[in-house]
Amino acid sequence: MATIKLTGAKIDKAQPEPGKAQTFIWDSSTPGLALRITQSGGKAYIFESRFNGKTIRMTIGDVKAWSLGKAQEEARRLQTLIDAGQDPRQVKAEKIAKAEAAKEQAKADEIRNSLLVQSAWDEYLSSNQDYWGERHYRDHINLSQAGGQPKKRGTGLTVQGVLYPLLQMRMVDISASVLADWQKREAETRANNARQGFEMFRAFWRWCGQHEVYARVIDAPIVENQDVRKKVPSRKAKKFDVLQRAHLQDWFAAVRNLSNPVISAYLQGLLLTGARREELAELKWSHVDFKLGAMWIKDKVDAEGRMIPLTPYLRSLITALPRRNEWVFSSPTAADGRLGEPRIAHNRALDAAGLEHVTLHGLRRTFASLAEWVEMPVGVVAQIMGHAPNATAERHYKSRPLELLAIWHGKYEAWILEQAGVEFSNDKQVEGLRVIK
Repeated sequence: MATIKLTGAKIDKAQPEPGKAQTFIWDSSTPGLALRITQSGGKAYIFESRFNGKTIRMTIGDVKAWSLGKAQEEARRLQTLIDAGQDPRQVKAEKIAKAEAAKEQAKADEIRNSLLVQSAWDEYLSSNQDYWGERHYRDHINLSQAGGQPKKRGTGLTVQGVLYPLLQMRMVDISASVLADWQKREAETRANNARQGFEMFRAFWRWCGQHEVYARVIDAPIVENQDVRKKVPSRKAKKFDVLQRAHLQDWFAAVRNLSNPVISAYLQGLLLTGARREELAELKWSHVDFKLGAMWIKDKVDAEGRMIPLTPYLRSLITALPRRNEWVFSSPTAADGRLGEPRIAHNRALDAAGLEHVTLHGLRRTFASLAEWVEMPVGVVAQIMGHAPNATAERHYKSRPLELLAIWHGKYEAWILEQAGVEFSNDKQVEGLRVIK
């Protein structure tokens, strides 16, 4: 192996030895440094030394990229590592690994700093849509909407959802103080939505905490922060979520005056039957027996459903409805053809009547509450409403015939109409079960 004092000129003139794959010219002024020349004419600086009794060789770099002075400096550095008991190959590998880790961290930081809550929220909804009920999913959409779009029903524009401001933020910016300020601000104008929004966001944030990517981005425990929880409006029990006897006249007048006869009949049906909102909304024409005077209601408790009387006044309301499709309470604008959201119309009727807010489920409670005025037996109320029977008080629950239910149900309806000032003659009813007074 040739050993000379390398210079720039000598490096430029150096040629490979014939018949050899690579030629080494060692630098006499720098131990371990050599110029390697391949048969193709490629030239590079290499370093060779011994570590732990074994020869090691490392490529420093191409002569086009490294000056002689820098190559000599690098060779001396490598030898210094060996003298200190360090393997320069391992040191190099660790340096490369550290650089790669820094690169990955920078990439992760870039992703972390750019991820919006909205993107994670969209994935959250998509992954749960098949498991949630339609109503639950729609509530998430409504509370996170941007607002400002024409309403699908009625006039005006949609209102921005309570969650929307959070969804426009970066995930890294969501903190306990941000959530506390958000709740305080929203609770001032829509406390119930603020509470619902927080409950949804907390479930979503917990889901993010289990996600492979989002878990590394968010501060998961902030939704459990006590200062935040104190800002969330409490779930207050509705004290008067029923109609009182004195409310009936105003309520019936306003509901009967609604422009949509289907919604009007539906709302009155809820109060007159005590049915759950979805039970009555899913009533089909095939489930109504006008001859017998009965309706077959889908039941939340009993999978087979339950049969209840079709009382005279309710019969007249249903008979007058248009038969657009299979649904009794149909809607020409709904995708599934049946009434979907009667709350807006009901709230409008309550406002027109000057009554406090009563939910659709409150109409079901009204049935149970006002039934006592006609001394309807508890078991009859439970059977009509679809409540699970009490084993002690209702030993004969299954044997109570439809005719017996019709007696009490008819008395209840007649009393309700009397209190409401609604004129209705039983003589107009078609054949079927008759109310016995």
